[in-house]
Amino acid sequence: MFDGDCGICQACVRWLDRRDGSKLVVSDPSSQCSWPDAGDLPFADTVIVRDASGATYLRSSAVAKALSVLPGVWGLIGSGVLRVNNVAVFCAVNDHAYRLVSQNRRIISNVLVRLGFLDSSCRVPPPAQN
Repeated sequence: MFDGDCGICQACVRWLDRRDGSKLVVSDPSSQCSWPDAGDLPFADTVIVRDASGATYLRSSAVAKALSVLPGVWGLIGSGVLRVNNVAVFCAVNDHAYRLVSQNRRIISNVLVRLGFLDSSCRVPPPAQN
């Protein structure tokens, strides 16, 4: 599950789909989620991957899990990050990097659109200011 309103998320899903020759990854926007526990999952904050066994992965582990099924170097990178993320300190560092991108995706996507790397910017509303 990914944020269907984010240009970065959409571009990442297209990239993944092009490399997933066996079509092992099903990428659906979170707005279409029909999982029984969907209400308990943090869709607004992260990409969520659920594997065939029902295990759920969030943030950097979700990205790594999606990559791990790809052939070649991308699969090796994903598998490596999953192994590294078994160590709490490394998972915390990787998740922090994921959160930095996620929290700044509107700015990042606007820059990438202006540079011609993305077709559309992130349309996710900014967080409410207190």
